[in-house]
Amino acid sequence: MAKSLFRAVLLVAAFSVLTRFFGFLFRIYLSRELGAELLGVYQVASAVFGVLLVLVSSGIPLAISKLTAQYRVKKDIHAENGVTTSALIIGVTTAVALCAVILIFRDALGSLFTDERCMYILITLLPAVVSGAVYSAFRGSLWGTQNYFSVCWTELAEQFLRIIIFVIMANFLFTGLDGASIAGWSLSIACVISSLLVVIVYFKNGKRLARPKGYFKPVLRSAVPVTGVRAASSLIQPVIAVLFPAMLVLAGYTSEQALSSYGMAMGMTFPLLFLPSTVVGALSFTLIPELSTAIAKNEKELVANRIKTSLIFAAFISTMVIPFYMGVGEPVGKFLYDNSASGIYLARAAWIMLPLGLSNITSSILNAYNLEVKSFINNIIGGVLLLGIIAGFSGLLGVDALIWGFGACMTVTTLLNLYMIKRHTKLSFGLLRPTLLMIAFAVPCTLLAYFSYPLLLMAFPQFLAIGLAGVLSMGCFAVLCWLFKIIDFTAVLVKIKPQKVKKSTKV
Repeated sequence: MAKSLFRAVLLVAAFSVLTRFFGFLFRIYLSRELGAELLGVYQVASAVFGVLLVLVSSGIPLAISKLTAQYRVKKDIHAENGVTTSALIIGVTTAVALCAVILIFRDALGSLFTDERCMYILITLLPAVVSGAVYSAFRGSLWGTQNYFSVCWTELAEQFLRIIIFVIMANFLFTGLDGASIAGWSLSIACVISSLLVVIVYFKNGKRLARPKGYFKPVLRSAVPVTGVRAASSLIQPVIAVLFPAMLVLAGYTSEQALSSYGMAMGMTFPLLFLPSTVVGALSFTLIPELSTAIAKNEKELVANRIKTSLIFAAFISTMVIPFYMGVGEPVGKFLYDNSASGIYLARAAWIMLPLGLSNITSSILNAYNLEVKSFINNIIGGVLLLGIIAGFSGLLGVDALIWGFGACMTVTTLLNLYMIKRHTKLSFGLLRPTLLMIAFAVPCTLLAYFSYPLLLMAFPQFLAIGLAGVLSMGCFAVLCWLFKIIDFTAVLVKIKPQKVKKSTKV
Protein backbone atom coordinates (compact mmCIF):
# COMPACT_ATOMS: atom_id res chain seq x y z
CA MET A 1 0.00 0.00 0.00
CA ALA A 2 2.82 2.41 0.83
CA LYS A 3 4.48 1.78 -2.51
CA SER A 4 1.20 2.18 -4.38
CA LEU A 5 0.57 5.53 -2.71
CA PHE A 6 4.01 6.87 -3.56
CA ARG A 7 3.79 5.54 -7.11
CA ALA A 8 0.50 7.41 -7.46
CA VAL A 9 2.07 10.52 -5.92
CA LEU A 10 5.00 10.21 -8.33
CA LEU A 11 2.69 9.92 -11.35
CA VAL A 12 0.48 12.82 -10.30
CA ALA A 13 3.48 14.91 -9.24
CA ALA A 14 5.24 14.29 -12.58
CA PHE A 15 2.22 15.45 -14.55
CA SER A 16 1.59 18.30 -12.11
CA VAL A 17 5.18 19.48 -12.46
CA LEU A 18 4.87 19.42 -16.25
CA THR A 19 1.53 21.22 -16.13
CA ARG A 20 2.80 23.77 -13.63
CA PHE A 21 6.06 24.15 -15.59
CA PHE A 22 4.31 25.06 -18.83
CA GLY A 23 1.86 27.23 -16.92
CA PHE A 24 4.79 28.95 -15.25
CA LEU A 25 6.49 29.59 -18.59
CA PHE A 26 3.23 31.05 -19.86
CA ARG A 27 2.94 33.27 -16.78
CA ILE A 28 6.45 34.59 -17.39
CA TYR A 29 5.54 35.30 -21.03
CA LEU A 30 2.26 36.90 -19.96
CA SER A 31 3.91 39.13 -17.35
CA ARG A 32 6.39 40.39 -19.91
CA GLU A 33 3.62 40.95 -22.49
CA LEU A 34 1.23 42.74 -20.13
CA GLY A 35 3.56 44.61 -17.80
CA ALA A 36 3.01 45.03 -14.06
CA GLU A 37 -0.03 47.37 -14.30
CA LEU A 38 -2.09 45.36 -16.83
CA LEU A 39 -1.03 42.16 -15.06
CA GLY A 40 -2.45 43.68 -11.90
CA VAL A 41 -5.76 44.37 -13.67
CA TYR A 42 -5.86 40.77 -14.89
CA GLN A 43 -5.02 39.47 -11.40
CA VAL A 44 -7.91 41.42 -9.88
CA ALA A 45 -10.38 39.86 -12.35
CA SER A 46 -8.75 36.45 -11.83
CA ALA A 47 -9.24 36.76 -8.07
CA VAL A 48 -13.01 37.11 -8.52
CA PHE A 49 -13.03 34.34 -11.13
CA GLY A 50 -11.21 32.14 -8.63
CA VAL A 51 -14.04 32.54 -6.14
CA LEU A 52 -16.64 31.56 -8.75
CA LEU A 53 -14.60 28.53 -9.76
CA VAL A 54 -14.17 27.46 -6.15
CA LEU A 55 -17.92 27.67 -5.54
CA VAL A 56 -18.71 25.30 -8.41
CA SER A 57 -15.76 22.93 -8.42
CA SER A 58 -13.62 22.88 -5.28
CA GLY A 59 -15.66 20.65 -2.99
CA ILE A 60 -17.19 18.42 -5.65
CA PRO A 61 -14.04 16.56 -6.85
CA LEU A 62 -12.98 15.82 -3.29
CA ALA A 63 -16.47 14.72 -2.28
CA ILE A 64 -16.91 12.51 -5.34
CA SER A 65 -13.45 10.94 -5.04
CA LYS A 66 -14.10 10.14 -1.37
CA LEU A 67 -17.62 8.79 -1.93
CA THR A 68 -16.54 6.82 -5.00
CA ALA A 69 -13.73 5.18 -3.01
CA GLN A 70 -16.18 4.25 -0.26
CA TYR A 71 -18.80 2.84 -2.67
CA ARG A 72 -16.08 0.94 -4.52
CA VAL A 73 -15.25 -0.89 -1.27
CA LYS A 74 -18.92 -1.94 -1.16
CA LYS A 75 -18.86 -2.75 -4.93
CA ASP A 76 -21.88 -0.49 -5.49
CA ILE A 77 -21.40 0.67 -9.12
CA HIS A 78 -24.83 2.31 -9.33
CA ALA A 79 -24.00 4.50 -6.34
CA GLU A 80 -20.67 5.51 -7.91
CA ASN A 81 -22.46 6.66 -11.07
CA GLY A 82 -25.31 8.23 -9.09
CA VAL A 83 -23.08 10.55 -7.08
CA THR A 84 -21.30 11.66 -10.27
CA THR A 85 -24.62 12.55 -11.91
CA SER A 86 -25.84 14.44 -8.85
CA ALA A 87 -22.54 16.33 -8.65
CA LEU A 88 -22.82 17.28 -12.32
CA ILE A 89 -26.34 18.68 -11.82
CA ILE A 90 -25.37 20.58 -8.67
CA GLY A 91 -22.23 22.05 -10.22
CA VAL A 92 -23.71 23.16 -13.54
CA THR A 93 -26.83 24.65 -11.90
CA THR A 94 -24.68 26.63 -9.47
CA ALA A 95 -22.33 27.80 -12.23
CA VAL A 96 -25.14 29.06 -14.49
CA ALA A 97 -26.77 30.90 -11.57
CA LEU A 98 -23.49 32.60 -10.59
CA CYS A 99 -22.75 33.67 -14.17
CA ALA A 100 -26.28 35.10 -14.47
CA VAL A 101 -25.76 37.16 -11.31
CA ILE A 102 -22.48 38.57 -12.65
CA LEU A 103 -24.03 39.54 -15.98
CA ILE A 104 -27.20 41.05 -14.49
CA PHE A 105 -25.39 43.11 -11.86
CA ARG A 106 -22.21 43.79 -13.83
CA ASP A 107 -22.48 47.60 -13.53
CA ALA A 108 -22.95 47.57 -9.77
CA LEU A 109 -20.22 44.96 -9.24
CA GLY A 110 -17.88 46.75 -11.65
CA SER A 111 -17.98 49.87 -9.50
CA LEU A 112 -16.14 47.97 -6.77
CA PHE A 113 -13.02 47.63 -8.93
CA THR A 114 -10.31 50.24 -9.14
CA ASP A 115 -10.21 49.85 -12.94
CA GLU A 116 -13.24 49.39 -15.22
CA ARG A 117 -11.33 46.91 -17.39
CA CYS A 118 -11.54 44.31 -14.61
CA MET A 119 -15.25 43.61 -15.22
CA TYR A 120 -14.81 42.98 -18.94
CA ILE A 121 -11.97 40.54 -18.28
CA LEU A 122 -14.12 38.78 -15.66
CA ILE A 123 -16.89 38.32 -18.26
CA THR A 124 -14.41 36.66 -20.64
CA LEU A 125 -13.72 34.10 -17.90
CA LEU A 126 -17.36 33.10 -17.25
CA PRO A 127 -17.46 30.21 -19.78
CA ALA A 128 -14.60 28.65 -17.80
CA VAL A 129 -16.82 28.67 -14.70
CA VAL A 130 -19.50 26.50 -16.36
CA SER A 131 -17.00 24.15 -18.00
CA GLY A 132 -15.16 23.90 -14.67
CA ALA A 133 -18.32 22.58 -13.03
CA VAL A 134 -18.63 19.87 -15.70
CA TYR A 135 -14.96 18.99 -15.44
CA SER A 136 -14.95 18.70 -11.65
CA ALA A 137 -17.77 16.13 -11.49
CA PHE A 138 -16.17 13.69 -13.94
CA ARG A 139 -12.70 14.37 -12.61
CA GLY A 140 -13.76 13.48 -9.06
CA SER A 141 -15.17 10.15 -10.24
CA LEU A 142 -12.01 9.23 -12.14
CA TRP A 143 -9.91 10.28 -9.15
CA GLY A 144 -11.96 8.17 -6.75
CA THR A 145 -11.32 5.07 -8.87
CA GLN A 146 -7.60 6.00 -8.83
CA ASN A 147 -7.57 6.62 -12.59
CA TYR A 148 -4.92 9.27 -12.13
CA PHE A 149 -3.37 9.12 -15.58
CA SER A 150 -6.57 10.09 -17.41
CA VAL A 151 -7.12 13.16 -15.27
CA CYS A 152 -3.48 14.22 -15.38
CA TRP A 153 -3.13 14.23 -19.16
CA THR A 154 -6.34 16.22 -19.63
CA GLU A 155 -5.02 18.88 -17.22
CA LEU A 156 -1.74 18.99 -19.12
CA ALA A 157 -3.66 19.26 -22.39
CA GLU A 158 -5.60 22.22 -20.99
CA GLN A 159 -2.38 24.06 -20.24
CA PHE A 160 -1.01 23.43 -23.73
CA LEU A 161 -4.28 24.54 -25.30
CA ARG A 162 -4.31 27.77 -23.33
CA ILE A 163 -0.80 28.68 -24.45
CA ILE A 164 -1.45 27.82 -28.10
CA ILE A 165 -4.81 29.64 -28.20
CA PHE A 166 -3.35 32.75 -26.56
CA VAL A 167 -0.45 32.93 -29.02
CA ILE A 168 -2.75 32.46 -32.03
CA MET A 169 -5.29 35.02 -30.81
CA ALA A 170 -2.68 37.61 -29.81
CA ASN A 171 -0.53 37.35 -32.92
CA PHE A 172 -2.97 36.45 -35.72
CA LEU A 173 -6.66 36.88 -34.88
CA PHE A 174 -7.15 39.74 -32.41
CA THR A 175 -3.99 41.83 -32.59
CA GLY A 176 -5.91 44.98 -31.59
CA LEU A 177 -7.32 43.47 -28.37
CA ASP A 178 -5.39 44.02 -25.12
CA GLY A 179 -3.40 41.07 -23.78
CA ALA A 180 -5.41 40.73 -20.56
CA SER A 181 -8.68 40.20 -22.47
CA ILE A 182 -7.02 37.68 -24.77
CA ALA A 183 -5.67 35.84 -21.71
CA GLY A 184 -9.24 35.59 -20.37
CA TRP A 185 -10.72 34.26 -23.60
CA SER A 186 -7.88 31.79 -24.12
CA LEU A 187 -8.41 30.35 -20.63
CA SER A 188 -12.16 29.94 -21.20
CA ILE A 189 -11.73 28.21 -24.55
CA ALA A 190 -9.07 25.86 -23.16
CA CYS A 191 -11.29 24.98 -20.17
CA VAL A 192 -14.24 24.15 -22.43
CA ILE A 193 -12.12 21.83 -24.56
CA SER A 194 -10.53 20.09 -21.55
CA SER A 195 -13.95 19.50 -19.97
CA LEU A 196 -15.09 17.80 -23.20
CA LEU A 197 -11.95 15.64 -23.11
CA VAL A 198 -12.57 14.45 -19.54
CA VAL A 199 -16.21 13.61 -20.39
CA ILE A 200 -14.98 11.46 -23.29
CA VAL A 201 -12.43 9.75 -21.02
CA TYR A 202 -15.13 9.08 -18.39
CA PHE A 203 -17.43 7.23 -20.80
CA LYS A 204 -14.55 5.52 -22.60
CA ASN A 205 -13.54 3.97 -19.27
CA GLY A 206 -16.91 2.22 -19.13
CA LYS A 207 -18.47 4.57 -16.59
CA ARG A 208 -22.03 5.82 -16.97
CA LEU A 209 -24.46 8.34 -15.53
CA ALA A 210 -27.20 7.03 -13.26
CA ARG A 211 -30.37 8.29 -11.62
CA PRO A 212 -29.24 10.86 -9.05
CA LYS A 213 -32.17 10.41 -6.67
CA GLY A 214 -30.93 9.74 -3.17
CA TYR A 215 -27.37 10.95 -3.85
CA PHE A 216 -27.76 14.73 -3.73
CA LYS A 217 -27.70 14.75 0.06
CA PRO A 218 -24.44 12.78 0.57
CA VAL A 219 -22.73 14.82 -2.16
CA LEU A 220 -23.85 18.12 -0.65
CA ARG A 221 -23.03 16.95 2.89
CA SER A 222 -19.47 16.21 1.83
CA ALA A 223 -18.94 18.96 -0.76
CA VAL A 224 -20.49 22.00 0.95
CA PRO A 225 -18.06 22.16 3.93
CA VAL A 226 -15.06 21.71 1.61
CA THR A 227 -16.45 24.35 -0.73
CA GLY A 228 -16.99 26.59 2.27
CA VAL A 229 -13.37 26.18 3.30
CA ARG A 230 -12.07 26.88 -0.18
CA ALA A 231 -14.57 29.70 -0.75
CA ALA A 232 -13.57 31.34 2.51
CA SER A 233 -9.95 31.19 1.43
CA SER A 234 -10.65 32.32 -2.12
CA LEU A 235 -13.01 35.10 -1.02
CA ILE A 236 -10.00 36.60 0.65
CA GLN A 237 -8.36 37.03 -2.77
CA PRO A 238 -10.87 39.51 -4.26
CA VAL A 239 -11.05 41.31 -0.91
CA ILE A 240 -7.26 41.63 -1.03
CA ALA A 241 -7.48 42.70 -4.68
CA VAL A 242 -9.68 45.62 -3.63
CA LEU A 243 -8.30 46.30 -0.14
CA PHE A 244 -4.54 46.20 -0.80
CA PRO A 245 -4.46 48.74 -3.70
CA ALA A 246 -6.95 50.94 -1.82
CA MET A 247 -4.72 51.00 1.27
CA LEU A 248 -1.72 51.88 -0.89
CA VAL A 249 -3.64 54.73 -2.53
CA LEU A 250 -4.59 56.03 0.92
CA ALA A 251 -0.89 55.94 1.81
CA GLY A 252 -0.02 58.17 -1.18
CA TYR A 253 0.47 55.71 -4.07
CA THR A 254 -1.10 56.48 -7.43
CA SER A 255 -3.68 54.01 -8.76
CA GLU A 256 -1.16 52.80 -11.36
CA GLN A 257 1.54 52.27 -8.72
CA ALA A 258 -0.89 50.40 -6.47
CA LEU A 259 -2.00 48.06 -9.28
CA SER A 260 1.63 47.53 -10.30
CA SER A 261 2.56 46.54 -6.75
CA TYR A 262 -0.37 44.15 -6.58
CA GLY A 263 0.48 42.70 -9.99
CA MET A 264 4.12 42.21 -9.01
CA ALA A 265 3.19 40.44 -5.77
CA MET A 266 0.33 38.24 -6.96
CA GLY A 267 1.44 37.77 -10.57
CA MET A 268 5.20 37.35 -10.10
CA THR A 269 6.30 36.64 -6.53
CA PHE A 270 3.52 34.49 -5.07
CA PRO A 271 3.21 32.04 -8.01
CA LEU A 272 6.81 30.98 -7.35
CA LEU A 273 5.92 30.21 -3.74
CA PHE A 274 3.24 27.76 -4.90
CA LEU A 275 5.59 25.66 -7.03
CA PRO A 276 6.47 23.14 -4.26
CA SER A 277 2.73 22.76 -3.69
CA THR A 278 2.61 20.93 -7.01
CA VAL A 279 4.07 17.85 -5.33
CA VAL A 280 2.24 18.42 -2.04
CA GLY A 281 -1.00 18.86 -3.97
CA ALA A 282 -0.38 15.58 -5.80
CA LEU A 283 0.05 13.89 -2.43
CA SER A 284 -3.13 15.53 -1.12
CA PHE A 285 -5.30 14.33 -3.99
CA THR A 286 -3.96 10.78 -3.94
CA LEU A 287 -4.10 10.65 -0.15
CA ILE A 288 -7.84 11.33 0.21
CA PRO A 289 -9.21 8.22 -1.59
CA GLU A 290 -6.48 6.01 -0.07
CA LEU A 291 -7.07 7.38 3.43
CA SER A 292 -10.87 7.26 3.05
CA THR A 293 -10.66 3.59 2.02
CA ALA A 294 -8.38 2.76 4.98
CA ILE A 295 -10.71 4.59 7.37
CA ALA A 296 -13.72 2.74 5.93
CA LYS A 297 -11.90 -0.57 6.52
CA ASN A 298 -10.90 0.55 10.05
CA GLU A 299 -7.19 -0.05 9.33
CA LYS A 300 -5.93 2.14 12.17
CA GLU A 301 -2.24 1.34 11.88
CA LEU A 302 -2.22 2.06 8.16
CA VAL A 303 -4.12 5.31 8.69
CA ALA A 304 -1.66 6.49 11.36
CA ASN A 305 1.36 5.65 9.21
CA ARG A 306 -0.17 7.29 6.14
CA ILE A 307 -0.84 10.53 8.01
CA LYS A 308 2.62 10.64 9.56
CA THR A 309 4.53 9.97 6.36
CA SER A 310 2.41 12.47 4.43
CA LEU A 311 3.04 15.24 6.96
CA ILE A 312 6.80 14.76 6.95
CA PHE A 313 6.94 14.38 3.18
CA ALA A 314 5.00 17.66 2.74
CA ALA A 315 7.33 19.44 5.16
CA PHE A 316 10.40 18.09 3.34
CA ILE A 317 9.25 19.13 -0.14
CA SER A 318 8.14 22.58 1.06
CA THR A 319 11.30 23.34 3.04
CA MET A 320 13.75 22.06 0.42
CA VAL A 321 13.11 25.02 -1.90
CA ILE A 322 13.37 27.70 0.81
CA PRO A 323 17.21 27.97 0.75
CA PHE A 324 17.18 28.35 -3.04
CA TYR A 325 14.70 31.24 -2.99
CA MET A 326 16.31 32.92 0.00
CA GLY A 327 19.80 32.62 -1.43
CA VAL A 328 19.20 33.71 -5.05
CA GLY A 329 15.71 35.23 -5.00
CA GLU A 330 16.73 38.55 -6.51
CA PRO A 331 18.55 37.01 -9.53
CA VAL A 332 15.54 34.71 -10.07
CA GLY A 333 13.16 37.71 -10.25
CA LYS A 334 15.52 39.60 -12.55
CA PHE A 335 15.99 36.63 -14.88
CA LEU A 336 12.35 35.53 -15.09
CA TYR A 337 10.50 38.84 -15.06
CA ASP A 338 13.22 41.44 -15.58
CA ASN A 339 12.07 42.71 -12.21
CA SER A 340 14.55 42.63 -9.32
CA ALA A 341 11.98 43.83 -6.79
CA SER A 342 9.85 40.71 -7.31
CA GLY A 343 12.96 38.61 -6.59
CA ILE A 344 13.75 40.54 -3.41
CA TYR A 345 10.22 39.92 -2.16
CA LEU A 346 10.56 36.26 -3.18
CA ALA A 347 13.57 35.90 -0.86
CA ARG A 348 11.65 37.54 1.99
CA ALA A 349 8.57 35.37 1.44
CA ALA A 350 10.30 31.99 0.92
CA TRP A 351 9.65 30.82 4.51
CA ILE A 352 5.90 30.82 3.80
CA MET A 353 6.25 27.63 1.76
CA LEU A 354 6.60 25.46 4.88
CA PRO A 355 3.29 26.41 6.56
CA LEU A 356 1.65 26.55 3.11
CA GLY A 357 2.59 22.95 2.32
CA LEU A 358 1.53 21.71 5.75
CA SER A 359 -1.74 23.62 5.52
CA ASN A 360 -2.56 21.87 2.23
CA ILE A 361 -1.88 18.36 3.51
CA THR A 362 -3.55 18.85 6.91
CA SER A 363 -6.71 20.18 5.22
CA SER A 364 -6.82 17.02 3.08
CA ILE A 365 -6.45 14.82 6.16
CA LEU A 366 -9.31 16.63 7.89
CA ASN A 367 -11.43 16.20 4.76
CA ALA A 368 -10.78 12.44 4.75
CA TYR A 369 -12.08 12.32 8.33
CA ASN A 370 -15.20 14.34 7.38
CA LEU A 371 -13.95 17.24 9.50
CA GLU A 372 -14.40 19.79 6.71
CA VAL A 373 -16.27 22.17 9.01
CA LYS A 374 -13.32 22.27 11.43
CA SER A 375 -10.99 22.97 8.52
CA PHE A 376 -13.36 25.71 7.37
CA ILE A 377 -13.30 27.43 10.77
CA ASN A 378 -9.50 27.24 10.89
CA ASN A 379 -9.22 28.85 7.46
CA ILE A 380 -11.62 31.61 8.48
CA ILE A 381 -9.48 32.42 11.51
CA GLY A 382 -6.34 32.55 9.37
CA GLY A 383 -8.09 34.66 6.73
CA VAL A 384 -9.27 37.23 9.26
CA LEU A 385 -5.71 37.56 10.53
CA LEU A 386 -4.45 38.07 6.95
CA LEU A 387 -6.97 40.81 6.21
CA GLY A 388 -6.24 42.52 9.52
CA ILE A 389 -2.52 42.70 8.74
CA ILE A 390 -3.18 44.02 5.22
CA ALA A 391 -5.62 46.66 6.48
CA GLY A 392 -3.31 47.77 9.27
CA PHE A 393 0.11 47.65 7.65
CA SER A 394 -0.16 47.90 3.83
CA GLY A 395 0.44 51.66 3.84
CA LEU A 396 3.51 51.22 6.02
CA LEU A 397 5.02 47.99 4.64
CA GLY A 398 3.71 47.80 1.06
CA VAL A 399 4.13 44.31 -0.43
CA ASP A 400 5.70 43.10 2.84
CA ALA A 401 2.25 43.40 4.45
CA LEU A 402 0.99 40.76 2.00
CA ILE A 403 3.96 38.54 2.80
CA TRP A 404 3.63 38.71 6.57
CA GLY A 405 -0.14 38.51 6.44
CA PHE A 406 -0.16 35.44 4.23
CA GLY A 407 2.59 33.79 6.29
CA ALA A 408 0.71 34.41 9.54
CA CYS A 409 -2.49 33.08 7.97
CA MET A 410 -0.88 29.81 6.81
CA THR A 411 0.97 29.29 10.10
CA VAL A 412 -2.11 29.74 12.29
CA THR A 413 -4.25 27.59 9.97
CA THR A 414 -1.65 24.79 10.00
CA LEU A 415 -1.33 24.78 13.79
CA LEU A 416 -5.09 24.68 14.23
CA ASN A 417 -5.40 21.85 11.68
CA LEU A 418 -2.71 19.82 13.42
CA TYR A 419 -4.45 20.32 16.75
CA MET A 420 -7.74 19.05 15.31
CA ILE A 421 -6.07 16.00 13.72
CA LYS A 422 -4.39 15.06 16.99
CA ARG A 423 -7.58 15.64 18.94
CA HIS A 424 -9.56 13.39 16.60
CA THR A 425 -7.03 10.57 16.13
CA LYS A 426 -5.47 10.61 19.65
CA LEU A 427 -2.09 9.94 18.00
CA SER A 428 1.26 11.70 17.95
CA PHE A 429 2.91 11.99 14.54
CA GLY A 430 6.39 13.12 15.59
CA LEU A 431 6.39 16.18 13.34
CA LEU A 432 8.13 18.68 15.64
CA ARG A 433 11.66 17.21 15.65
CA PRO A 434 12.03 16.64 11.88
CA THR A 435 10.49 20.06 11.13
CA LEU A 436 12.88 21.87 13.46
CA LEU A 437 15.81 19.94 11.96
CA MET A 438 14.74 20.89 8.44
CA ILE A 439 14.46 24.55 9.43
CA ALA A 440 17.97 24.36 10.90
CA PHE A 441 19.30 22.69 7.73
CA ALA A 442 17.83 25.50 5.63
CA VAL A 443 20.24 28.04 7.15
CA PRO A 444 23.58 26.65 5.86
CA CYS A 445 21.92 25.66 2.58
CA THR A 446 20.74 29.25 2.08
CA LEU A 447 24.28 30.51 2.66
CA LEU A 448 25.56 27.94 0.16
CA ALA A 449 23.19 29.25 -2.52
CA TYR A 450 23.95 32.89 -1.70
CA PHE A 451 27.74 32.59 -1.84
CA SER A 452 27.98 30.03 -4.65
CA TYR A 453 25.86 32.06 -7.10
CA PRO A 454 28.35 34.92 -7.75
CA LEU A 455 31.17 32.38 -8.11
CA LEU A 456 29.15 30.31 -10.56
CA LEU A 457 28.22 33.48 -12.45
CA MET A 458 31.90 34.00 -13.28
CA ALA A 459 31.99 30.76 -15.22
CA PHE A 460 28.42 30.20 -16.46
CA PRO A 461 25.52 32.18 -17.97
CA GLN A 462 23.03 33.60 -15.49
CA PHE A 463 20.30 30.99 -15.95
CA LEU A 464 22.82 28.17 -15.49
CA ALA A 465 24.40 29.84 -12.46
CA ILE A 466 20.95 30.20 -10.86
CA GLY A 467 20.10 26.57 -11.64
CA LEU A 468 23.39 25.22 -10.28
CA ALA A 469 23.07 27.30 -7.10
CA GLY A 470 19.60 25.83 -6.66
CA VAL A 471 20.82 22.28 -7.24
CA LEU A 472 23.63 22.75 -4.72
CA SER A 473 21.38 24.18 -1.99
CA MET A 474 18.53 21.70 -2.46
CA GLY A 475 20.94 18.79 -2.86
CA CYS A 476 22.75 19.73 0.34
CA PHE A 477 19.38 19.97 2.13
CA ALA A 478 18.33 16.51 0.90
CA VAL A 479 21.65 14.98 2.00
CA LEU A 480 21.33 16.47 5.48
CA CYS A 481 17.79 15.08 5.78
CA TRP A 482 19.08 11.67 4.71
CA LEU A 483 22.03 11.75 7.14
CA PHE A 484 19.73 12.59 10.05
CA LYS A 485 17.32 9.82 8.96
CA ILE A 486 14.38 12.08 8.22
CA ILE A 487 14.11 10.79 4.65
CA ASP A 488 15.05 7.36 3.30
CA PHE A 489 16.35 7.52 -0.28
CA THR A 490 17.42 3.89 -0.44
CA ALA A 491 14.03 2.83 -1.87
CA VAL A 492 13.33 3.13 -5.58
CA LEU A 493 10.81 5.85 -4.81
CA VAL A 494 11.25 8.64 -2.27
CA LYS A 495 9.78 7.30 0.93
CA ILE A 496 9.56 8.65 4.44
CA LYS A 497 11.50 6.50 6.89
CA PRO A 498 8.82 4.64 8.89
CA GLN A 499 8.70 5.33 12.57
CA LYS A 500 6.64 3.82 15.31
CA VAL A 501 3.55 5.83 16.13
CA LYS A 502 3.02 6.41 19.81
CA LYS A 503 -0.04 7.58 21.60
CA SER A 504 0.85 10.95 22.99
CA THR A 505 -0.21 14.56 23.10
CA LYS A 506 3.10 15.91 21.83
CA VAL A 507 3.27 17.31 18.31
